[in-house]
Amino acid sequence: MSSPAIASAPTSRPWARYLAFAVLAALTIWGASRLAFLCDDAFIHFRYAANLYEGRGIVWNPAPFAPVEGAGFLWVIVLATIWSLTGVAPPEAANPFSMLCGVVQLALLATALARVRDRDGRALPFVAWLCAMLALVGNRTFLQWLSSGLDTALFNMWLFWWTLHAFRGPGRRDARWLAWWSLAAALATMTRPDGLPLTCATAGVAGWLVLRRELPLRSALLGLAPLLLVVGLTLWRRAYYGDWLPNTYYAKVVAAWPEAGARYFACFAVENGTWLWLPIVVAWSIDAARRLGASFRAVLAHAPAAAAVAVVLFNTSYYLFKVGGDHFEYRVLSPLAALGTVACVAMAARLGRGARLPVATALALLLAGGVGWLHLAWTREPTYFGIRAVTPAAPAALKPLARWFDRQQLWLFARYICLRCVHHDIALQIYSGAHPARQNVATPEIPFPVLATGAVGVPGWVMADGVIIDEFGLNDWVIARAPLRPLQPLASGVLERAVAAADTDADGWLDYQALQVAFGTANGVPPGDAAGALRFMLDTFADERPGQMSVQQVLEAGPLIDAERRMAHDRAPPPGYVEAFEPNVTITPAGVVVRPRKVPLTAERVREIEAEWRARVLRGELGG
Repeated sequence: MSSPAIASAPTSRPWARYLAFAVLAALTIWGASRLAFLCDDAFIHFRYAANLYEGRGIVWNPAPFAPVEGAGFLWVIVLATIWSLTGVAPPEAANPFSMLCGVVQLALLATALARVRDRDGRALPFVAWLCAMLALVGNRTFLQWLSSGLDTALFNMWLFWWTLHAFRGPGRRDARWLAWWSLAAALATMTRPDGLPLTCATAGVAGWLVLRRELPLRSALLGLAPLLLVVGLTLWRRAYYGDWLPNTYYAKVVAAWPEAGARYFACFAVENGTWLWLPIVVAWSIDAARRLGASFRAVLAHAPAAAAVAVVLFNTSYYLFKVGGDHFEYRVLSPLAALGTVACVAMAARLGRGARLPVATALALLLAGGVGWLHLAWTREPTYFGIRAVTPAAPAALKPLARWFDRQQLWLFARYICLRCVHHDIALQIYSGAHPARQNVATPEIPFPVLATGAVGVPGWVMADGVIIDEFGLNDWVIARAPLRPLQPLASGVLERAVAAADTDADGWLDYQALQVAFGTANGVPPGDAAGALRFMLDTFADERPGQMSVQQVLEAGPLIDAERRMAHDRAPPPGYVEAFEPNVTITPAGVVVRPRKVPLTAERVREIEAEWRARVLRGELGG
């Protein structure tokens, strides 16, 4: 079995590929710039980078508060380094650097496609290579996650390098090959904990190659040397933060949530044309089994490639079935959008001869992925909440699919899953408009001004030397291990009675105002608090009467927004914890207002509070 993706790149007419790549790279940057956004969570990374840049260390709150890790290590280092070398602060540097990472991603994928061979060992024709590259550059998810201010583009760059390097032919597996593979795994792990499976797989495959006598032990040890970076980072993390994993893991990962992950992936598949992968994979698998016979032995002979596929599938499955997807729009699935395209074109090339089948596959993927752009066009004018149903804009023939899609989106939105990038962009504009410029707020009289809040990104950036208590626990050790925030589903009959009461004219139909009253009464919250979800619901279900839903439709839609959990918002501060720090800060557009305390909060008192509450967590006194 020859490697399905990587061999020697063809040398004929290289100028055509270089010219085409330059144009495609420019289109990538242009497309990513048109979709570019920053989110509030990015400012969490920016605060860590600022504290490092200003000499406080990689911490959330300055000493004497105990260090907590709530941002990717390598991304913080990169942002602080750029700031030190160029004077460009993280909010201005993050997206341009991420787009450069996107160009590197594109170069890695282009090289992999240039090395694809058909069943006779001939190189992928230029026209097929070009069509595959157009499918990559035309994918909305790929372009979308070349911005945001998060570490996604940096991590995906290392992941692409590691995955594609695994498909090098058996004759190239020497210490140098392993060293590059190990370095990619190490850099990915230093960026996000998602890289840990890459590190484990790299070490495991090296051991397997030694056992098979394909690689001498000394060469394997030399090749694995870059993984010492991971060992060093892990030991440093344990010594500095007191944990083996970032604090965000303890805050976010709770009970398995497969019903959320299934909806998250289903929507991704519709928008990115992932459903088209299935027939290609099935056809290739049948053909490979027929040609290879003892397929298990073939897999063992190509252990690095098999390990790379297994790791990508493991990471994806972990997020889908354990975590339940992601708070952001397809962020954790963004690698699949690119790697899936390369894999499908490579499999199509192996199924036939010449350019016809891979060209058809690439163009089909490009067309199927156009649903994502269609969604963007139909929702280009979102509501205040950054969401909009597609059902009203869909043609009659597509309305059943659009209505199904919108119902999944509504279910996810109510649970803070798959929130659209435009939603985060609008939210950041609102947050930024409500906050002043970045400033120092601590004084000798009030050395530890404290703000307790949930959306901590922008406030954390504004209060350069202030204290932020993260009420969702992403950057707070105690809250990350506190009991879950209780969300009680509606009791049987509550919604029915509320809907009946809101239908004041008893005609069996409710408009937007009546829906607000009904759900406000049922949930015991002010009617305006669910305005975004209700507007989305009305657009999805109001097909018989514009602007109205029948009572039966309301009762059918009710469970969609009756959330039992909320992604990354599961934790709540234990009673008395936040109060112990005596929050005394209010932020207004005009400035940060710090109120004096009757008894000053001292460094010794801060250490006492943290020690007391951490001890209570370790003793299990908080429950949960």
